[in-house]
Amino acid sequence: MFGKVMARFIFTIAFIAGLSLSGFCEVLIISCDEVQKILADKSVKIILVDVRSSFDFEKKHIYGALNIPYNIIDKAGLPKDGTFVLYCSNEKCPLSHLAAKTLESAGYTNLKVLKGGLEEWENKNFPVESGGQIKKIRPVVKIHSMTALALKKNLKTGKLVVIDTRLEKEFLAGHIPGAKNIPLENLKSYISELDNAFEFVVYDRQNNRAMKAAKLLAAEGFKVFELSGGLQVWCAKKYPLETGAVK
Repeated sequence: MFGKVMARFIFTIAFIAGLSLSGFCEVLIISCDEVQKILADKSVKIILVDVRSSFDFEKKHIYGALNIPYNIIDKAGLPKDGTFVLYCSNEKCPLSHLAAKTLESAGYTNLKVLKGGLEEWENKNFPVESGGQIKKIRPVVKIHSMTALALKKNLKTGKLVVIDTRLEKEFLAGHIPGAKNIPLENLKSYISELDNAFEFVVYDRQNNRAMKAAKLLAAEGFKVFELSGGLQVWCAKKYPLETGAVK
């Protein structure tokens, strides 16, 4: 019995030790002095990232640092070509290494971990601040598609608002019956006039324009669909078109 207990104990210790070691990523370590010189010189742009919780960040952090907690850092949309210096509380804190490992797995290459973290930075009397800007992570916006057939069947229900995001000249030449012309370039300024009690279907001649419009509306809380295949599919199926301005 004692042998089994000891075996479990040894296995547990080994497992925990393995987790601790695997949390550290073999990225370059940079000293506080080196970072301070780079920041003062301004010839090389680096982004300081505090990977601790927002609670700890607001109490105190390195001056100018951005707060992205380590467990969501891969969802922050950081630029792949950026140069990042990650830090946490002190030399024993593994969070900056865990964050570096996560980013490295996501394809980031210009990563460094600050030696000694915030504690060593403060010991050298380098500038710190409280409060500051916390990086807000926006949820991934998923855009749904609607087929041309489904749109044709639902056009007269009164539940859908169809938005044509092409330029006015193209819209006047021919558009889906009842569609409202709001060019992509002007959509943002029209958002306040839209009623979110309706569902929206956006289309364009170019799929990337329709998707940009759909994402913009979805990010503002509207329920939106992108017309699958756009106007080309609608026309290919010989579904009805209107010309001129909407009456």
